[in-house]
Amino acid sequence: MSDHQIVIIGASFAGLTAAHGLLKTVLPTISGKKFKVVQIAPNEEFFWKIGAPRLIANPSSLPFEKALLPIASAFEQYGPEKYEFIKAYVTSIDASTKTVHTSTSTAVRYDSLIIASGTSFATPIWSVSDGTEATKNAIADLHQRLPAAESILIAGGGAAGVETAGELGELYGTKKEITLLSGTTNLLASLQNQKIGQNAASRLQKQGVKVIHDSVRVVEHTKANGKDVLKLSNGETKTVDVYIEATGDKPNTKFVPQEWLNEKQKVKADPQTLRLDVPGVTDVYVYGSVGSYSNGSVVDVQFAKGAFLESIRSDLSGTGKWKFQCYTDRVTDNNTAPGPRTKNVYKKIASDMMFVPIGPNQGVGVAFGWGVPSFIVKFAKGKDFMIGKALATVQGTA
Repeated sequence: MSDHQIVIIGASFAGLTAAHGLLKTVLPTISGKKFKVVQIAPNEEFFWKIGAPRLIANPSSLPFEKALLPIASAFEQYGPEKYEFIKAYVTSIDASTKTVHTSTSTAVRYDSLIIASGTSFATPIWSVSDGTEATKNAIADLHQRLPAAESILIAGGGAAGVETAGELGELYGTKKEITLLSGTTNLLASLQNQKIGQNAASRLQKQGVKVIHDSVRVVEHTKANGKDVLKLSNGETKTVDVYIEATGDKPNTKFVPQEWLNEKQKVKADPQTLRLDVPGVTDVYVYGSVGSYSNGSVVDVQFAKGAFLESIRSDLSGTGKWKFQCYTDRVTDNNTAPGPRTKNVYKKIASDMMFVPIGPNQGVGVAFGWGVPSFIVKFAKGKDFMIGKALATVQGTA
């Protein structure tokens, strides 16, 4: 029986990093208590979603078994008294009783809670947030239809859409009609440096991919005679053999108390310590793309790791008191919680950070606001979408 139970909601990049970080580096340093980590997620396998564009377009180059890895075996080293995995969806959180309710009717008590539930997409090809089987089936369907397809339309001009278009352009070029709808006026529109998106469009067009801007979007998707029928925002109806939606993600926060969420339905987090930024609620932490502090990238998980673990370490060790203070510098005198304000704080990188392969031999990128040559993107990511780091992520050694 543990003295202190830490519940982690989510088992992707942030959730697994949190679990290993606690079990390897934080909890062994705190004496006098027995801790147990309980992880709750609907997926028993970790999906290397970074490699999804190549996995979708060219499974012979990046097979599924390399991108979908079992979680359980990576945690056997800790033993059942220190780690437990519960396969379930979280349905609600009761802060008054410190209880997490799940789809299996199991109520899980927590002393500390970490919300690392990530985000989900309109289609399961990009995430296992709806469980592994949905992702397997959706990608298998694309593998069956893509080789014979004569027309392919990709909606979404972010990294996933551009990378998928680049993979298909590399494979099929002018052999198939490949169209990419950016949904806005430029590709990679989230970047401050718009030249990066213009460069990406130029490279795709040279591959034979048709890039359409002018904010044309898919507003309705139906099926007819084995084809995808798309109604566009400009009034046009387009029928294609394969439609791939890559239009962005939404935070997985349906189970989170509404007062814990901001206007974008992300969980309110202190942007320096990653503690929940809600007056009167303590012992709750936010990690990864579900948090208001995050830019949503996988790299951001690693950048925030030190501050996140230090906050939990200081609170669990109970070496002082910190006053609740949110990022607007509002201090509530009556709200205190165990642990001091940590000195190791997260500092968000405001400049552009993105590597976008366009097929295995080229790409566009920016690091700390500076443009990155195509050959660096090729060797850093485009060669194999960094698949070698998938196992290290599951094992907590990344």
